[in-house]
Amino acid sequence: MKNPILRALALALSLAAAGTAFARSDIRDGNAMVQPVKGDKYSIDGAVMGKAELYGYMGGLRDDDHITGIVLKRGGSDEQRRVIGSIAKTLGLKSFEQDGGDLKEIPQPATKAPAPAIENPPATSDGEPAAATPASTEKPAGG
Repeated sequence: MKNPILRALALALSLAAAGTAFARSDIRDGNAMVQPVKGDKYSIDGAVMGKAELYGYMGGLRDDDHITGIVLKRGGSDEQRRVIGSIAKTLGLKSFEQDGGDLKEIPQPATKAPAPAIENPPATSDGEPAAATPASTEKPAGG
């Protein structure tokens, strides 16, 4: 009776190990390898996803598997390159495109301009900020 149970347990453990190895097959040298798909979709680890799903998936790979970059495999459109660069920049990763056996860097979007400074409200004579003037409660003429 022990022998069939041990066989089943060994089979279950080996399948789980094989499944884990297969699930992360698209990571090489610390880079997530993303295949471009028609319609501005992306394929990685056997799943096809849009840019929002890819962003979330890349965030998970960054946190769990400690990837350092995203590689768009050959055949991507300009829009797909732009999306990969944007996702990589947001997640603090490098972005590349596969060019034969080499990796060519994908330019990431420029940094956003800093938010405009908020001006301090005028101070009163005691150094405290002046209170905001309440909106008028008068009704418009003729109404």
